[in-house]
Formats: sequence, C-alpha cells, structure tokens
Amino acid sequence: MLISPDYAQLNAQLHQSRPDYGVSGQQWAGKVASLAQQVGAADILDYGCGKQTLAAALPGLTVRGYDPAIAGLDQPPAPADMVVCTDVLEHVEPDCIDSVLDDLCRVTNKLAFVTVATRPAVKTLADGRNAHLTVQPLEWWRASFDSRFDILQVQEMAGFEFTLVLKALHADVDLAPSLPDAPAPALPKPMAHPAGAAPQSMIAYGEQRLVFNTPNEMTAWRVRSLFDKEPDTIRWIESMPKGSVLLDVGANVGMYTVFAAIARQAKVYAFEPESQNYALLNQNIASNRLGESVIAYPLALSDETAARPLFLSGFTAGGSCHSFGEDVGFDLKPRGHAFAQGSFSITIDQLVKSGALPIPDYIKIDVDGFEHKVIQGAEQTLANPQVKGLLIELNTHLPEHTAVITRLRAQGFTHDAAQAQQALRKSGAFEGVGEFIFERSVTAAVGVDFGRTCSIVPPRSTQGWAVLQHVLDRVARAELVTDPFPYLVIDEIFPPDYYAELLAQFPTATSLRPIGQTGRVPVDAYRDRHVVLFQEDELSRLQPAQRAFWQSMAQWLYSDPFVNAFVTKFAGALQPRLESIMAADGKILSRGDALLVQDHTRYAIGPHTDAPHRLVSFLFYLPQDDSMRDLGTSIYRPKDPNFSCWGGPHHPFEPFDRVKTIDFLPNRLVAFPKTEQSFHGVERIEREHVERRLLIHNIRVLNSVTH
Repeated sequence: MLISPDYAQLNAQLHQSRPDYGVSGQQWAGKVASLAQQVGAADILDYGCGKQTLAAALPGLTVRGYDPAIAGLDQPPAPADMVVCTDVLEHVEPDCIDSVLDDLCRVTNKLAFVTVATRPAVKTLADGRNAHLTVQPLEWWRASFDSRFDILQVQEMAGFEFTLVLKALHADVDLAPSLPDAPAPALPKPMAHPAGAAPQSMIAYGEQRLVFNTPNEMTAWRVRSLFDKEPDTIRWIESMPKGSVLLDVGANVGMYTVFAAIARQAKVYAFEPESQNYALLNQNIASNRLGESVIAYPLALSDETAARPLFLSGFTAGGSCHSFGEDVGFDLKPRGHAFAQGSFSITIDQLVKSGALPIPDYIKIDVDGFEHKVIQGAEQTLANPQVKGLLIELNTHLPEHTAVITRLRAQGFTHDAAQAQQALRKSGAFEGVGEFIFERSVTAAVGVDFGRTCSIVPPRSTQGWAVLQHVLDRVARAELVTDPFPYLVIDEIFPPDYYAELLAQFPTATSLRPIGQTGRVPVDAYRDRHVVLFQEDELSRLQPAQRAFWQSMAQWLYSDPFVNAFVTKFAGALQPRLESIMAADGKILSRGDALLVQDHTRYAIGPHTDAPHRLVSFLFYLPQDDSMRDLGTSIYRPKDPNFSCWGGPHHPFEPFDRVKTIDFLPNRLVAFPKTEQSFHGVERIEREHVERRLLIHNIRVLNSVTH
C-alpha cells in the first residue's frame, strides 16, 4: 500500500484548502532539466507532484504527474526515463515507506532525482501528527536507497535536507558516478562576502529556504533551535495573514524577522540597538534578499520620547535608505559605525505619530526586562484597532511586568493564561519568564461589548488610521460644554489635507437622493435634504474613487476607539443610561449609522433630542469656506423648564429659546450624547442656491431596552 485512505483524504483536503501546499517542485526545474539532458530522458515523471509546478516550469519537456491525493493524478503511473520525487518521502507513512521506495524502482527507467527532509516539520496535520511522518537521518535513507539504486550523488543542505541522484539498477545507460552539478534551485542567494567572512547556515521551511550568517557557535545554535526554542513564537507568526505589518522590537540578529518576512511575506520593521547584533541582522536581511520587505533600525524603543524630532535612516540590503522626520536630530549611518546599546531611545507612539511607522498589525517585544517601558510608550498605537496582537516576553516575578497584563486588558487585549503558563521557564536564570500572546478582544476598552452589525467591510487604510489618531487627539483636547446639555465643538477635526480630499470626494448631486426615498422618514418629509447612506447599495451609486474613500472612512468611523473616545468624554451623561441597558441585557449592542447630507434652500428641522435608539450624534460640517457661517446647527432650551423629550418628534420652534447657533465653519465637528434635554435643530434656510454639506453619524443602540 502506497498510502492509507484516511491519509490520502487528509492530504486531499490540504491541497484544496491551501494554495501554498504542494508547490515546491518548480524550484528544482533547473536541476531536473540538466539531468534530463545528460541522460537523454524522453519523459519525466513527477512522483508526488502536488500542484504540478515542476511541469509548469518545464514547458519544453514532457512531464507527467502522479499524486495519490489528487483526483485525476492518483492512478498508478507508468515508468518514465527520469523520475523526480521532491519533498515527498518525509511525508510518507512509516508503514508505507518500503512500498513507496519499491514503486520508485518500478517507475524509474534511467535516473531518479530525490530530495528528503531529515527534521520534523513546523506544521502539524489536522489529526495532531507532525507533517513529516517519516523522519530519519541521511544514513538511514542512504541504506534504504542503496539496495534499490546506484547512488551517484549525495548533497546535504544545511544538515536538514539532502538531495540524491539515483541510477536504476537495470538501466543500460553509462553514467559517471559523479555528475556535474546543475544550476542551483531558486533559493535565496547570499550576498557576496569578503574573504574570511562568517559561514552561513540554511534552514528549510516547506518550499522556502532561510539563510543565516553564523560567525560563532551562539549564532549557529540560534539557527539550529529556531523552531524549537520558542515554538509559541513560531506558531504565532505562522498565524499571521500574509502581508501583515510586524514590528519586531528587540530583533537581535533577525531570526524571527527573517522567518516572518519569508514564511508570511510580512513587512517587518526591526529594532535592535546592540551594534554587533544590528550588523548581523542587516547581513541576514541581505542574505535572504529581503531589502524590500524588512527595514532595520539601530534604536531602542522605550517609554521616553527623544529630546527633539528625529531624522532616522533605516537601511536595507543593498544600501537603500528610508528616511523620515522633518527636523534633523541625528543621522544614523550603519556603514562603518557601531551603535552602543541604548544609544538612542524613542517611543512607538512618536514614530507612528510622525509617520515614520505605519500602524502595525502585530508587535513582538523581547528587550531583556524593559518590555513594560516599550508598552508604556505605545499607548496611543495600541488603542488603534488595526493592532491585532502582541507577543511579549514577560517576567512574572516583576510587578511592572505583571502590570503589563492589566494595562493591555484596559486596551482591549486578552491572553490565553494556559498558553502563558506553559511557556514559562520552569528553572534556571530565566525561571518565571515566558512569551505571552495577546489578541485584540471584541470587548471595548471601556468595558462595553459593542457588537456592531455594520455591513460595510472596507479595505485597510493606513491613511484612515492616521486620521483616527488625529481625531482622537482633538477629542481628548476638546472642552466639554454642559449648558443646556453636554456637547462638543471641535475645530480642525480632520488633518487639512484629509479635509481637502474629503471635499473633493463628496458625491455629485446626481448621486444624492431625497432622504424620503430611503425609508428613514415619510416620503414627502424633508424634500430639501438629499443624502447617501453608508450602506453598500447606496455607496455603489458613487464613482469608484469616491466609494473607496468613504468606505475607508467608515473603517475608522465605525471603530471601537472612535466610539469609546466619545463614550468616555460623555460618561457623566451616558452612565445612567448604560447601566440601565446593562441591567436589562447584560451587554450593550450598537452599530454606526452614517450618511452624507446636502441641505438646500427652505430646509429646516425643529428642536428635537434625536431618536431613542441613538447614543451619540456627530455633525461634521463640510463647507468649502465660511460663507455659510449662519447656517449651523442651533442649540435650544425649552421655555418650560420641566419639559423633556425622550425622542421621536420634531417640535415647533415657538416653545423653545434658541441658546446659540454653532457657526457652520469648515472642518468642524459638533457632537453630543442623546439625552432628554439634547434639543437641537436647524433654522429655516432662506438663502437661495444653498448646498449645505455635512457628514452625519450616529451610534445606534441595538438593545431591546434603549434607556
């Protein structure tokens, strides 16, 4: 038996669910083509062909595929002049290995080219077994082949994999016992080193290769133990979506930096202040051709902000320079300079705020006891929902480290206590130290579970999260007005360039429609208010660039940090209401509800407190200039001091005193919590040819009890 039915089914599922499974054949195309030419092979059999990438890479040759786990390729193959079996035999079930080797003999007329891994795989199968079912040393495999073939060539690769060139015992071709080497497969080519440079080691990871410079036994040990020293770290990196942005703080010589960049195609920003480690980190980046994927900086990240703005030069392999910052504080030149540990210290928040770094998807921190300081310097960044997870080495004997867990919980992160306990060193100098993995919780930072049901799933926008940082900063600085009810007036709510783009992307008149046609109000109501709702069917009426812009805005406008900033700001007014809802349902459910608005001549709306289901309301003023200053939202107080309204009707103007009209000025936000006294409205617009533009947004409570 070549494969058991259960294992064949398991492999079939892997082929169907993972596009990166079974694609390694193509990297050996050069070697295979050279061998086939030498022996005059008329046809080639790819034994265990997977997704047949070898055949695709050799269009000029006849390459047949056989794979028992792929329908249509699972029939016993006919013999071929040359057989290729790469990254296959280590996956064969131990009870089947002799049958498979015998079958390789059967199908090989002249020559076979084989590769085998000799170490366990990083991945596990769905049934819990290691993906490499037959793990044996080279000597064991050599003895197994020696009784079935003439072994012409053996080549070890970094001690974890080897290749064999085998001649069929019955072959009538006269082959030299040592074939000349064909061009190497498509592996990362190390950069040229001067004489006496450090040796290199190579690690196989699936179909990929990781190259590391190993000038001493310590660096060689790091390579040997990469997959065993911190298995949780490996699994954490493997769980990242491809293309994620990783911040590696305390990158050392770049073992995990390189692994993330190659295994997950991550964009990595690596920070390592120690001079020799930093030099070796850059060599490893270059040796793996990761100049476009990894940027390394000789900096210590901490909780202390540098004394003045920084000009930083991050260098990648090949000497390209990535610079940021407007004012020159110092210029870091890695070539020919050594950097003492801790020479320069800066916070993550400062780097992100300056635009030097994007908001990372993931952060890894291992800085020999100072992890708590890095966290303290990343408070604003961690508040951003784009940060999905962290891996931090913590010492459970240090109070400042255990406080990190509390601090991250307050930011909306949770961790698996069982995983952390398992990761702790049980003895020795690092007893009580381990890797803690934190993930973004669905629970909002203020302790409210906002189970949003918004249907918009916009693409990730680095610009959007930068704007959110700006908005949150403006909210934090804003002064709360309390008379006649709590509200905020915030100028320059958006960065100037973003506001200009917002105006440019505002829908044309043909894309807007009367609000009565949306079902929000009676058909004949408010005919002078035209809108586009933040819903997929509504946004589809816009031009592609407009639609993309507003979808990107929805990503941060509907986010937990945005909501929580205002819930916190209006806590005094909202707390009784939130407590009532929690008492009834045990949690608070809400979602965003935004719409673009253009009001015309004769539009007016009487004093009202907003609908009962609204929690917080936002009026973003969007005029081109101050020429419509007098057309802003008005604040009202009932003439009857005992009058209140929980929401619903729009009242006549006469029973109210107008306290003030908030000037309709560019880039201004008016925000307030919905209360029984939050009376606001718009005085009738008498001016002709008016286009009063706003973005109106509300946080809607979805609970059955709303107050």
